[in-house]
Amino acid sequence: MQADCIILGGGAAGLAAACALSGSGLRVALVERQERVGKKLLATGNGRCNLSNADMTPEHYGEAAPFVRRVYEATPPSEVLAFFDRLGLMLCEEEGRLYPRTRMAASVLDVLRAGCDGVTLLTGREAVSLAPSRRGGLCVQLADGEGLFAPAVLAAMGGSAAPHLGTDGSGARLLESLGHTVTPLFPALVQLKCAHSALRSLKGLRVQAALTLEIDGAPAAREEGELLFADYGVSGVCVFQLSGLAARALSRHSAVRLLVNLLPEVPEDELSAWLDRRIDLHPDGSAQALFSGVLPRLLAQAVLRQAGVGAETPASTLSFRERLSLLGALSLFPLEVTGTQGMKQAQVTAGGVSLEEVDPQTMRSRCFDSLYLAGELLDVDGPCGGYNLHFAFASALTAAKAIRAQYGL
Repeated sequence: MQADCIILGGGAAGLAAACALSGSGLRVALVERQERVGKKLLATGNGRCNLSNADMTPEHYGEAAPFVRRVYEATPPSEVLAFFDRLGLMLCEEEGRLYPRTRMAASVLDVLRAGCDGVTLLTGREAVSLAPSRRGGLCVQLADGEGLFAPAVLAAMGGSAAPHLGTDGSGARLLESLGHTVTPLFPALVQLKCAHSALRSLKGLRVQAALTLEIDGAPAAREEGELLFADYGVSGVCVFQLSGLAARALSRHSAVRLLVNLLPEVPEDELSAWLDRRIDLHPDGSAQALFSGVLPRLLAQAVLRQAGVGAETPASTLSFRERLSLLGALSLFPLEVTGTQGMKQAQVTAGGVSLEEVDPQTMRSRCFDSLYLAGELLDVDGPCGGYNLHFAFASALTAAKAIRAQYGL
């Protein structure tokens, strides 16, 4: 089969590019290994699909920020939102996060599929090899033996996160076999495994907390939000935001800890006075009574054990050293990070095709003129809040514009 453009991957990036190329007069074929397109898209944002953010700035993308900045210069965030508006998708905003008005990921997939009119969808078909053709362009070999050819190929096969939804790292392996450099892949936006004797008893507890990620004894990042304790470790958006850094550090065999402030509402310099007031409120009470109405009972017990203070110790008899120990356990509760819950539980892949090998203004490969790349396949990952989906859409639209230009359209 011959086409003008072949899109590998029917996820967020692949579908957006297909929509942008639909109606251009180009023969476009989209290859998706799953039986249906958009399977992972339907699962994003707990099925609500947080697809962008009102604060869509490159600084949210860490070391990839310079690359992302140039992509967003080529396709500004306003252009991505206008793209969805043309498709008929109404958006709404919740604390800066942009969702479909229906709060249903299916609405996003519906408009994208409708926008692919004229695109040949080859679902249930897997690309197993990609090679330059003698006549220019690229040849794609499918697992069923069929060969495809096009002067332009867009690789948008996603990363390795959530393999049950179709992204199992095969895209990175395919690009690596072609000659592209793929940086190490890590799970990001994922739960963290931790070691602490209290975790089993704290399973299921949710608290507001501030987390400091410490790498080799030095603070590396800080996040605040709802923390969920589990028997394996911790979860919650604040954990997800730190997980990519933690995974990279663990791969270097660094010592990684989470220092948990269980009372972030009280400024650090006021914490000692806060404890004094609690003791004044409970002069005849126990040490555990100091946390009544402040922390869940099981968490208060864990703090006391961490501080080495007996739960029934009279609050009025606490020594200066015991008070300091209590304050430390309350504001710097230590959790040794031993790993992550892995790619199966991750929402996003950190790592991917090296950004040095891609032109951010066109998404064209610097190694092969006929090849374009977009989305999670690249070494770009952002925090929760719509940043990863937005990059997928923006990079895909940038590539689609460059492919049109390749044909003089």
